[in-house]
Amino acid sequence: MHDANRTSTRPKRRTLSFMLLALFSALFLLLGACNNGDDDMAEASVPADFDAPAADTDDSGERLARPEPDEEAGMEDAPMVVEGMPSEDDSGLAAPTALTPTDFGRDIIYTAEIRVHANDVAAANREAVAIVQGLGGIVFSQITRTEPLPWTAITFKVLPDNFSTALERLAGVGKLVDQSISSDDVTEIIVDLRSRIITAEASVERLRNFLQAATDLEDVAELERELLDRETTLERLRGQLRTLQDQVDLATITLTITQSPTVLPDTGIMVTAWVSEDADDPCLGVQNITVEPDAKVYLCLEVENSGTSALTDVEVSTRNLRLNLDNFQTIQGRFSRIEANELMAAVLTLPIEEGRLAGRVATRGLPIELEVTATPIDFDGTALDEVWGDSVVWVQVATDDALPSFGDSVSDGASGVVAVFSVILIVVGVLLPFLPIIAVIAALIWWIRRRRQKKEMQTASAS
Repeated sequence: MHDANRTSTRPKRRTLSFMLLALFSALFLLLGACNNGDDDMAEASVPADFDAPAADTDDSGERLARPEPDEEAGMEDAPMVVEGMPSEDDSGLAAPTALTPTDFGRDIIYTAEIRVHANDVAAANREAVAIVQGLGGIVFSQITRTEPLPWTAITFKVLPDNFSTALERLAGVGKLVDQSISSDDVTEIIVDLRSRIITAEASVERLRNFLQAATDLEDVAELERELLDRETTLERLRGQLRTLQDQVDLATITLTITQSPTVLPDTGIMVTAWVSEDADDPCLGVQNITVEPDAKVYLCLEVENSGTSALTDVEVSTRNLRLNLDNFQTIQGRFSRIEANELMAAVLTLPIEEGRLAGRVATRGLPIELEVTATPIDFDGTALDEVWGDSVVWVQVATDDALPSFGDSVSDGASGVVAVFSVILIVVGVLLPFLPIIAVIAALIWWIRRRRQKKEMQTASAS
């Protein structure tokens, strides 16, 4: 009984052993498949003389038609955007690229376009070239024009590791206007091109061997045509690979520098003058006023900055009167500076004495012509062209048309007599120093006349 149990247990142990063996075999096969997947890149770099399977012949050695490699395969695939790198839609200004292609083990094409404004395009151009050359980059192409406005576009090639640094420095050669950055992952395309190149090289090598062994003229002609097609395809694939590899090895930055637009600041000034007899609020006056001969008038001057640039060094002058303009008293703002859209107001007191204003008779109306000049300044303190404005007010002294009284008449008559005697005294005073000369001249004239009369009398007596 014991032996029977032993005999029945052996088959079970054998079955378990086979199951474990099968499980370990499947595990090793799975590991081998993973290793084969990791070796794709290694297979892509196999030299051209690799002995590839003879896919062009069947078991009997007859040549089979092999489909031509697709010229555009893999080239129309959408580029992959690597996480952590700027994408095609990124438009951040001077955005740093934190990682480089070597950090991913991927083949990535970096491109960027930058537009800046500069006051001196030539100087900004020289600075940009110096920046790129300092990073080991090169000027790939350049277009420059000078009319109607200076403009230049430069294409630089830099190492991907210096891509971020170059962007940040080039954005500083002027005022940054626009910047776009893109990155295309072409790893799969390059791997596919390398694999197709290896296959094409093997196919070309086999055709060359077939051509050397061929003896029939028709076969030779057919093999030569086929060989030419395969070699053309091979060179085309190699060219595509070189182009992509060059774009991967050197990042491309296109910098456009344009002349800064010159926008003339908006400047303006408005000058208004008012005259009034009210000292409390003279700026509510009029521009034509009639006053008594011994009154006081108050001249109000308003200067408004109608532009967007501040006005400085505001100066007032008169064209026809000698007024002490330093006596202007500001009631709003100040003469030294008037900000945009602000108003400066000042008042000047003008006394009228005996119908005269500033020494001039105002009974027939006297204009007071005021002119104001100011110097606008730009936001950076640069002085601009001077602006000016003017305004005119009229002051007239009233006259009394009533008949004068007896006292006024006597007073006026006495004043007239005094005036006449004053004139006579002035004339005598002026002629007094010349009296001796006048006397000598008069005596000389009298002597000449007397002598002439004597001669005439002697002549008459003789006849």
